[in-house]
Amino acid sequence: MNANFSRNGALALLAGGGLLALGAARPRPADESILQRLARQVSEYYATVLPEKAYLHLDKPVYATGETIWFSAYVVDGLRHQADSLSKVLYVDLVSPEQKIVAQRTLRLQGGRAYGDLDVADTLAAGTYQLRAYTNWMRNAGDEFVFNRRLQVWAASPYTANAPPPPTLRRAAAGTAALPAGRPDVQFFPEGGALVAGLPAVVACKAVDANGRGVNVKAQIMDDRNVAVVANFATTHLGMGHFALTPAAGQHYRARVALPGGGTADYALPAVQASGYALHVIDAGPDYTVEARYQGPAGAPAPGPVMLLTEVRGFLVYMAPRPIGTAPATWKVAKARYPNGILHLTLVDGQGTPQAERLAFVQNGLAALPAALTPSQTTPYGLRAPVQLKVKVADAAGQPLAGTNFSVSVVDAASANLDPTAETVASNLLLTSDLAGYVEGPGYYFQNPTAATAGALDDLLLTQGWRRFVWKNVVSGQAVYLEYPADQALALGGQVLSEHGYRPIPNSQLTFIESRPVRQVTTGVTNAAGRFRFVGFDGRDTAIVTLQARRAQGGSNVVIRPDTGPSVEKLRLPPLPTPPAAITDYVKRSRQQQADEHEMDPSRHPAGMVARNILLDNVAVTAKRVAVPADDPRRLYGATGGTVVDFASNPTAQSGLSVLQVLQGRVAGLTISGSPPNMSIQIRNQGTPQFILDGQRVDADVINTLVSTDIQSVEVFKGNEAAIFGSSGGVIAIYTKRADPKYKGADKGPAPGIATVRLPGYYQAREFYAPRYGAPTLTAPGPDPRRTSLYWNPTARTNAAGEASLTFFTADVSGTFRATVEGVTAAGQPVRGTATVTVQGK
Repeated sequence: MNANFSRNGALALLAGGGLLALGAARPRPADESILQRLARQVSEYYATVLPEKAYLHLDKPVYATGETIWFSAYVVDGLRHQADSLSKVLYVDLVSPEQKIVAQRTLRLQGGRAYGDLDVADTLAAGTYQLRAYTNWMRNAGDEFVFNRRLQVWAASPYTANAPPPPTLRRAAAGTAALPAGRPDVQFFPEGGALVAGLPAVVACKAVDANGRGVNVKAQIMDDRNVAVVANFATTHLGMGHFALTPAAGQHYRARVALPGGGTADYALPAVQASGYALHVIDAGPDYTVEARYQGPAGAPAPGPVMLLTEVRGFLVYMAPRPIGTAPATWKVAKARYPNGILHLTLVDGQGTPQAERLAFVQNGLAALPAALTPSQTTPYGLRAPVQLKVKVADAAGQPLAGTNFSVSVVDAASANLDPTAETVASNLLLTSDLAGYVEGPGYYFQNPTAATAGALDDLLLTQGWRRFVWKNVVSGQAVYLEYPADQALALGGQVLSEHGYRPIPNSQLTFIESRPVRQVTTGVTNAAGRFRFVGFDGRDTAIVTLQARRAQGGSNVVIRPDTGPSVEKLRLPPLPTPPAAITDYVKRSRQQQADEHEMDPSRHPAGMVARNILLDNVAVTAKRVAVPADDPRRLYGATGGTVVDFASNPTAQSGLSVLQVLQGRVAGLTISGSPPNMSIQIRNQGTPQFILDGQRVDADVINTLVSTDIQSVEVFKGNEAAIFGSSGGVIAIYTKRADPKYKGADKGPAPGIATVRLPGYYQAREFYAPRYGAPTLTAPGPDPRRTSLYWNPTARTNAAGEASLTFFTADVSGTFRATVEGVTAAGQPVRGTATVTVQGK
């Protein structure tokens, strides 16, 4: 269990963060069958891990630099898809193509709902970004199961649009993406899990380029004698497809693939097993026909009966045992018995051991309930005209669905269609949230259901990973390790490790020093895994915390690794294609809208930029050389003029003394007394100074722990020099080598035994700019800059009649706009609907 340190210093233990054994939920019946036991173990697994899912509805499918991403968050339980109350904190990150987090939001969840916004700064480069959302509890399932969506971001800011693209963005023909050099990665996946000699098999194929994007290929399957077994095999959708093969014993098959750039390459198929089970699933309309076959060792008797366990989102149905031998065992699996989602089929032998697995998809009716959107008029609206939009949600029988949470966007119709296969609430909840890894174009599988899309979805499930649980762990009753608790409030967690970050340090002595927004000190110890967790932050402001750690024996040769969320995926993201005409038009509109917004609000100009040029006379600039450059981001307010003590070239500073010991006697008016780690410092006639460590205010307790060899320089501000900091007692600013962005030392890792952390408070979302014309005003309304987005409402809800009414105004531009509603009903069904709003100026 993780140690939990509250704000008042009391030590407690979290309910999670430890080993929870399966099979302890209820006694096992004496007459329990094998299938009943397996079903119970799966049920107990889900009751233990309580999976969560997160989805973000965005106002648009693509963005431009300088724009704002408006999002509405839905957090539901992973089985019923109903509003989840387990976690109360949601984290949202925007990750750049360089795999750096460039924007973060921490949101308070209420009834599984939150909303916010992220600025795509106009200083960012164009490229493919990742938007991810997760709760701490979701991380127990693995980083593959957090919400993750790729976004195209185009250069459109009026201040950076003419900047050259980064070198990573290679261009191709209009509307297509550049294919990286080198051969694609081609993998083969036998249905059921294995190729067994003599048993008919379906083999699925997936081909991706170096960026993980599907690329269609053609191939022949060759045997050991170099004879084509399957000719003219070709993938059909995003590099996926399948073919039939009856493998022969002792053969080593390979695929000869025609490469997109010319030439061929050979890829090995999985090895052929001499004996084993095969599983085949046939879509028969309202049912799935499931066939199981067995090939045993020569002369061995036929195995006992086999069984089939089926499951969709924790809803389990087990099928009666069937004999298997020369004839296959078969079952009819009625789709109507299950909720919509991924069907997990598992073949079990007579001893209860899973032998083969297969995924299929169950869809009874529409994947998402249609939300009916009705604008107040069918004729075009004028400029700055009111639009009443009525939203109605009903079930398949026409009964109104009260309490449906939804969000709605109204954006330019051309931009709304820029990524037609983007993630939707249905594709996320029913498909991608239960699959490990990236799924390309998930909206395609639900956009227009046909035999082709159903076949492509089946190929996806044959080739995509699914690891909500591992059978051998469930069957054995192996304990589940839940490392991350469900956050009920903001928390700061992490781990104390050995000096090189390899081994956890249990019972490490921790000191928690918070300098803002309140000042307090708390102590505690890490658990057996070296982990710690501080809770109780009110979330009203960013907390500045310094952590100090010592081994139980007192040594400081440890590293504190604060928990900053899931690791940033090291997947190479695809470059942007050469923009098609629709993107070019969208970029122009976005650029003009941003220019208009900056004219209206000068405070939005980046770095204080103004909209009009001002001609200045010649200005003479003088400066003096200091140990820390004036533009160093650690230098608060750009303050200079203090007395600088250079530690980097000071022999005394390399002796391992404390930083205050080295300062003794080196700065006039500075009085330092005591001995480490209890030294005090005064500035003559001013009192106790403020302390700033790498740009963050800290307490004297923190300064007492610093070793001089880690310090680059110290700057002392006295009297009027300290006025810019708002201090009357002087300021001592300390700059470490590790925090210097230009430091070229061999080790830029964290300082031993100390870490300073900024823990953001809950984000307060901004309000989408939506003027209401016609209301009394003292001044005439100015120009309306809205060109790409007319309206965004992240939190709406249907009434008892299953309806909601929304009102917004058109802007100063004509065009066709698309309203999109997404949401989740009280029963957990995804909802989606669209409508068109036409604006025509005079």
